[in-house]
Amino acid sequence: MKSEDIDWIIKRYAEERKHETQQVAQEHFLAYAYLVCRAGEVEQFLKRTRGLLTFYIDSLSLFENPFRNAQVCWLMLMFLLFVFSLYLIADADFRYAGIVLCTGTVIFGTSLWKIVWNNWLDTSLLIACYREIIDLIDNLQSSSNAETAA
Repeated sequence: MKSEDIDWIIKRYAEERKHETQQVAQEHFLAYAYLVCRAGEVEQFLKRTRGLLTFYIDSLSLFENPFRNAQVCWLMLMFLLFVFSLYLIADADFRYAGIVLCTGTVIFGTSLWKIVWNNWLDTSLLIACYREIIDLIDNLQSSSNAETAA
């Protein structure tokens, strides 16, 4: 069992979850797990997958947060330029320059906001998919522990 196989199965779950229900995606996740693993490796696979997913969630929430990167700095700059353009519009001598600057900042700021917002949504959906897999693994491990105790 390789890390690439685990990543492939996780990606398949995330892609499937966008189009299918949670139950169907979980069934396919388990089917892929049983296809990749040998007879006694399923529990080890689930433990490694859970560990990788917690790492991925931590790294996504820390490093891939779109509200913590350079795009947000550009968005703040667009806001400052917008305020400056409003000041220019108020002055009669620079009114046309202010209108042009205001139009450009609104257009560029809007498109930049859409990019940041879509990245944030994609990251949030990916984290939610990862948490669903962790819940599934926790349920499977608790049920297997209950069976061995009985």
